[in-house]
Amino acid sequence: MDEAFISRNHVRLSCKGAHVVVHAAEKKAAAMGVPQCIAVVDDGGNLLAFSRMDSARIGSIEIALTKARTAAIRRQRSEQVGGEDAQTKLRIAMASRLALTPMAGGIPIVVDGEVIGGVGVSSGTAEQDVECGEAGIAALLG
Repeated sequence: MDEAFISRNHVRLSCKGAHVVVHAAEKKAAAMGVPQCIAVVDDGGNLLAFSRMDSARIGSIEIALTKARTAAIRRQRSEQVGGEDAQTKLRIAMASRLALTPMAGGIPIVVDGEVIGGVGVSSGTAEQDVECGEAGIAALLG
């Protein structure tokens, strides 16, 4: 077997690590007084952990997951998808059948320069969502 066809030693986000992110983001949201929906996915956008805090918007469940998936799959913050052009942002969302979003609150989780997953937060303002997601990642990497 040719070793050029095989990738080894791939860093992966564990379920336990995903829960660390969720719990730290919940703690930040509670301190802010903003109940949130928080999703953590692996590098392929598959759900690892999720929380809908009491009183968080039900409509934000899918948005949080879409933000996390966008950050992981696109390997960038969700608000960076499509650059500065609003039409490009809309086209990407539509072309993905709304599986991706340019809304702020999706942040890739990066270890050793490699994206190992993403966190998505939704129910607050864009700034609050980002702040909670960043707190979750900081707890994991801290």
